[in-house]
Amino acid sequence: MSSEARGAHPYHMYDAILAQPEAFVRVLERNEGAVDELASRIASCERIFLSGIGTSHHAVQLGEHLMRAYGGAPDVRAFHSFDLALYGPELRPEDCVVAVSHRGAKRYTALALQRAREVGCPTALITGGGGAGEGRADAVFRTVAQERSPAHTVSYTGAVAVLALLAGRLGYHRTGSETLPHEILREVVPEALRTGLGTEDKVAALAREHVGRRRIWLLGGGPSAVTAQETALKIKETSYLQAEGMPTETMLHGPFQCVEAEDLFVLIAPSGAAMGRTLEVAELAEEVGALYVILGDDAAGPYPASAGVITVPEVPEPFSALSCLVPLQLFSYHLALARGTNPDSFRGDDPRFARADVSGRL
Repeated sequence: MSSEARGAHPYHMYDAILAQPEAFVRVLERNEGAVDELASRIASCERIFLSGIGTSHHAVQLGEHLMRAYGGAPDVRAFHSFDLALYGPELRPEDCVVAVSHRGAKRYTALALQRAREVGCPTALITGGGGAGEGRADAVFRTVAQERSPAHTVSYTGAVAVLALLAGRLGYHRTGSETLPHEILREVVPEALRTGLGTEDKVAALAREHVGRRRIWLLGGGPSAVTAQETALKIKETSYLQAEGMPTETMLHGPFQCVEAEDLFVLIAPSGAAMGRTLEVAELAEEVGALYVILGDDAAGPYPASAGVITVPEVPEPFSALSCLVPLQLFSYHLALARGTNPDSFRGDDPRFARADVSGRL
C-alpha cells in the first residue's frame, strides 16, 4: 500500500484488519507445541467448557463449531463467562475450562477460571501479548500484541487460530489420526483471509451507500450466525449504528416483524447446511421493500441480489466464519468513516460516554 493510500486510513482498526492473514500463521507457529501438550492432557476430559465475553464469546462460539468438526467428538460447550462464573453448571475435576480474553483481565472470565481451578479442572487462557494471564490458568497461550483499537479484529482471529489448532490436536489425541489437515490452517485459511481483504473497494462502496439505513440486520446459520453477531458488535462499537446479528431461524421467529423498508439485510450464506434457509430471507426482504446484500463463496452463486454480492473463497464450513468476517470487518470500518465516527475511540471522545466509562467496569 502506498503512503498516500495509507494516509487515508489513520485508524488502528484498519491496520489490525490488514494484519490478520500473517498474524493467523504466526499465532499457529508460536503456540503449536504448547497446544499439543494441552490437547494430550485434556483428551480424556469428560466435558470441555469454552468461555469468553463480547468478541471473546464469539471466538469460543466458533471454537465450539471447530471442536465439533475436528476435535474427535468431545462434549464441548461454549459459555458466556458471566453465566459460567455465576450460574454454573457445576464443574468437576474431570472437566476442562478454556477461556478467551484479549487482555486477560476481564472480571467474569477470571472468576470462571478461578472456579475451575478451585475444583481441580485443567484450565487454559488464550490472551494477547503483554496482557494479564500468568497465574490465572494452567496454560496460557499468547496470540498478538494488544490492539490499540478497542474494536478487536486481529486478536479475534488470533484466538480462533489457537482454538482451531487445539481442535485439530485434540482430534488427533482422541482418535489417533489427523482430523484437521495441516494445509487448511497453514495455507487455505490465510489465503482466504488475504482474498477477503481484496473486497475492500466493494464493501466500502456499500458502506457509503447504506450508512443511512434505519437498521442493519445480519443473518447466518451455524458458524455464520457467529459472524453475524460479531459483525453487529463491530458496527455498534465503531459507528454506533443500529445493527442486529442473529441466527437466520431466530430472525424468522419474531424479529422479522420489526423490519421496515428503510432497513438493510446482510445475508451470510457460504456453502453449508444453512445456506438455503438464509437465502430464503432475500424473498421476504423484497416483500417488505428492504434491500439485502449476500455474502457467499464461489460454490454458492450466482445470486439475485437487490443491493450487491460479496464473494469469498470456499473453505471448510467452520472456517467460512473467518473468510466471511474479513469483508464485514472492512464494511464496519467503512461505515464508521462514512458516518464520521472514530472506530478506535469506543465513544470515549464523547464527554457523556467518557464519564460513563463502560470499559472501566469490565
